Amino acid sequence: MTLIWGGTFVSIKVALDYISPLLLMAFRFSSAFIFFLILNPVKVSLVNKGLLMRGLALGVLMFLGYGLQTVGLNYTTASRSGFITYFYALLVPVFQFLILRKKPLVMNLLGLALAFSGLTLITGGLDSASMNRGDMLTLLSAASYGIYVVLLNLWSNDRDAGPLTAFQLLVTAAISFAVSPILEEPFLHHSFALWGNVLFLSLLGSVVAVYVMTRFQTYVTPTRAAILYSMEPVFSVILAIFILREHFSLLQLGGALLIIAGVLLSEIFQIKKTETIREIS
Repeated sequence: MTLIWGGTFVSIKVALDYISPLLLMAFRFSSAFIFFLILNPVKVSLVNKGLLMRGLALGVLMFLGYGLQTVGLNYTTASRSGFITYFYALLVPVFQFLILRKKPLVMNLLGLALAFSGLTLITGGLDSASMNRGDMLTLLSAASYGIYVVLLNLWSNDRDAGPLTAFQLLVTAAISFAVSPILEEPFLHHSFALWGNVLFLSLLGSVVAVYVMTRFQTYVTPTRAAILYSMEPVFSVILAIFILREHFSLLQLGGALLIIAGVLLSEIFQIKKTETIREIS
């Protein structure tokens, strides 16, 4: 999932040459909703008021997360966007404690800190200049992602994964269509590059990725999920090198290794702890 999401930074950056940000969001998530229903028909019997309320809340947070990031990419670079977006991983433990009252493990936080240090190297961090409009929008996007990850962990389960995913996509698309003519001057230039990227963003970046997250995130804590998601910017840089011909320095390579080390630190410690508990029991 993080490999797919890493590719969306490049994909969105290319698509924005042909379409306005919120209109791109509208096409992306409306087509994603259609694709999802084709691949995973939703049983009406599973839909209830509780599910609709959860889907509405998650859909609003999804719109804020993706929407603010997409609009922000019009004003900032992909590497800065990747760096600032990752702030959601730092905010997850805070929201986890405030909402779920769950304290993250010490080694989880150490792994997260190590991964964040690597991310600052791989992207170059933020320079001393004041943050531009795109940076601020992306920072707000990160906060939305942080809350989304925590609530998804609280509300997702095997039975509701399908309809909950579908309703999130529908809510996000509906909001995007509604606010596009209000918050921007919509434009659209038809091209193969545009529709190819919309297909990638909707089918893989939205349907597959969101369903996987909704279906399986319930089996991991929000903090562990955030650490695993730290691989997203690593893949975005790798794909940017091959697709956009960006340069990858030795310093950035060191950052990538630090991120991988952070993930392994958290995962290996969690596995060892689980094995110890099983041996004692």
